Amino acid sequence: MKLAAPEKTVIATLGEGAYMFGCPTAAHFVSRAYQLPVLFVIFNNQCWNAVKRATKGVYPNGWAAKTDTWPLTDLMPSPSFERMAAVHGAYGELVEDPAEVLPALRRGLKAVCQEKRQAILNIVCKHP
Repeated sequence: MKLAAPEKTVIATLGEGAYMFGCPTAAHFVSRAYQLPVLFVIFNNQCWNAVKRATKGVYPNGWAAKTDTWPLTDLMPSPSFERMAAVHGAYGELVEDPAEVLPALRRGLKAVCQEKRQAILNIVCKHP
């Protein structure tokens, strides 16, 4: 998106599972190499909800549903995704307090719009 419209502010919002599966190192490398500052907002609920929902849908009466035990869906301890920023010359921030979301978004946008570098916000959400 940023390459097609370099004058636009691009914000990529995704869950931590999508972030991990989405080859983030490649995305951050391209962002830096081609001077395409993007704000990456990761909604981190420490759970692969897509896998959990799929399991519930396919096996609604299965062992996992009956015991409320969901192997391979719990992502705790959660990786420090914001630390990916350091190796890519980006701004990174962990946000755990809901009151800090808006200030963190402002800091991330400052890095993207004024400093012309990408930013990664790891926003920890309540575990489902």
